[in-house]
Amino acid sequence: MNPAFEQALQARLLWMQVRSYGSLGLHREAGIFARKACWLVESLGVDQAHRGLPYGADCPVLLSDVHRLAFLYESAWSYETQIIEEEREEAAEYQRSEQLKAHAQACIERNDWEALDLPTPEHLSAELYAGKPMRVDGHFLHYEDGIVWMDNPYGVEGCLGEDPTIQLCRKFLTRIAKGGMYGPEP
Repeated sequence: MNPAFEQALQARLLWMQVRSYGSLGLHREAGIFARKACWLVESLGVDQAHRGLPYGADCPVLLSDVHRLAFLYESAWSYETQIIEEEREEAAEYQRSEQLKAHAQACIERNDWEALDLPTPEHLSAELYAGKPMRVDGHFLHYEDGIVWMDNPYGVEGCLGEDPTIQLCRKFLTRIAKGGMYGPEP
């Protein structure tokens, strides 16, 4: 027998006991069986959200005429489906992020800053030493009084370092290329 159908049938049989005990005035016993039936229906909804068949979003016909159980199944299925979708989106975002980092690392290793739409560390260093301010991926950099000052994309000011050496510029550009940012972010 299909395990999902078995679980729905078991919940329905428990609900019949709830109704029987309730009509006999045995409300404590009815409550015990109601909790068991509700637990079975909720776990069935969660299982179906993960497996997708045979019921999916549709409440099993065996339970559809009991409003409380039908609502519980649909709520559990809907909630679990939402969680599953959010987890898939997070995993896809993480995968994209890792691919971008790997691409950035490959470009950095071959010194291909142009592919990343960034200046070379040498160019950035030379421009800053010449006293020219530079805007790099939303960061504003300028060299003044022996210090490289930086404003991040959110307008937070900070000190990047002392002299704009090629090493300092490479460190800054590497972090930016891998999706990082300097200073606090909202």
